[in-house]
Amino acid sequence: MSALLIGMIAATVLLGYLAGPMLVRFRPLAGHPGALVACWAGLLLSTVTAAAALIAVALLAPPMPGHGLLEWVRDCLPHHSPVAFVLGGLAGLAILFACGARLARGVPRLWRAVRKRRDHRSMLRLVAREDSRNADVLLLDHPLPVAYCLPSRWRPIVLSTGAQTRLTGLQLQAVLAHERAHLRQRHHALLFFLDLAHTLLPWLPTVRLAKTILPTLLEMSADDAAARRWGRRTLADALHKVASAPGLAGALAAAGTGDGQLSLRLARLATSTPVGQAHRTWRAFAWTVAAATATVPIITAAATVSSLAGVC
Repeated sequence: MSALLIGMIAATVLLGYLAGPMLVRFRPLAGHPGALVACWAGLLLSTVTAAAALIAVALLAPPMPGHGLLEWVRDCLPHHSPVAFVLGGLAGLAILFACGARLARGVPRLWRAVRKRRDHRSMLRLVAREDSRNADVLLLDHPLPVAYCLPSRWRPIVLSTGAQTRLTGLQLQAVLAHERAHLRQRHHALLFFLDLAHTLLPWLPTVRLAKTILPTLLEMSADDAAARRWGRRTLADALHKVASAPGLAGALAAAGTGDGQLSLRLARLATSTPVGQAHRTWRAFAWTVAAATATVPIITAAATVSSLAGVC
């Protein structure tokens, strides 16, 4: 039990405080956003898992009050002194209060975002029409060039008539390819998990860095998917034309969420280096890191929590 607990503490410190800053400084992956997205996703999952396991141990390990749940398995509570019960109860209440405060502050905000996205989809059903040429596109009659996607089983991409008018045929296909890459790679789900992790653990450097860096990496990853098929110049010209549209809450727009992000993406597309051609070695390395960082803390956390039944 002691070795597992020390391992969970070490994993939380390494993942929450050191792994994110180290990944930012790892230059060989700097030009491969898809590989970096995989690494950040693994780090986020493992960091949340390790922190949750530590909280569970703090609440369930004797003589914490949550240890009463384990009394059904082992009748061991009478072996602890009254002083230990008092100290454990006070510490457990403090932990419960801190966790409850974070949840009470963050969960309603996440729920409002989900509800706003659902209301947005309901409104689109009233004002938009189906595109006869693309089975996954809704057309919105508006002069501004708008292109974005919302997760849905029914026509998840929204395109304005202004975008159809201003974009050439190839540019329009590049924008649609960008949005389809978002949907295919489940970027909405990753952003939702990122918001949840930042709500629960905003003080960890890895989570704060992911909140800043990951949205741009997701856009770059979708850029790569579109540029590989339709060309960098075609995609860059299309992004220039849709940049005037305002950002939409809960959606992934082709132009991104800010001028700084778009400028960075356009500068990257303008380089002479082929976009998204990650070396197989680095792609394999990225997926190995993502799998290891996500799997090892989960297994360790499960072993640590399950071992609490026999600590007495």
